[in-house]
Amino acid sequence: MKHPFSILVVLSLSSALSIANVVSKPVVVKLGAKAFHEGDVVSISEVKSTSDKMEVGDTVTVKGKYRLQSQQAAKLMLSITRTKTAKGVEIDNSQALNAKTGWHEFELSTIIKHQGVMHLTFYDKNGKAFGGVYFGKPDQIDNAKNISVAHYTK
Repeated sequence: MKHPFSILVVLSLSSALSIANVVSKPVVVKLGAKAFHEGDVVSISEVKSTSDKMEVGDTVTVKGKYRLQSQQAAKLMLSITRTKTAKGVEIDNSQALNAKTGWHEFELSTIIKHQGVMHLTFYDKNGKAFGGVYFGKPDQIDNAKNISVAHYTK
């Protein structure tokens, strides 16, 4: 007869091994379309993903710096523009932060839930986008050349 403690140890080791398989690694990304109001900028310093493909099911974490100058406050959000459907998407707290004027570092994460192109976008207090940058694997950006950022500067 096995002791219950030995079963717990086996279960704990099994859980630890499955968590170890979900490690994020740096991925090379390409910048796509971008537009900002004068003085605003978002700079990406590192992108990590649970796979090098950055596809549905992967968790992506983006680090960088932003400068907000055109407004006193905004929301900076990591999102994925849908390229296949126009359905709404759920927003997780790890995808957004309250931005304030000046230079600040950021780290935002999301789980890719649908096909599309990732972007970091500033939103005003009314939820209107007013600046941002698209990014992704080189092939994702090359396939998204029709994305417009004209609405960011209106």
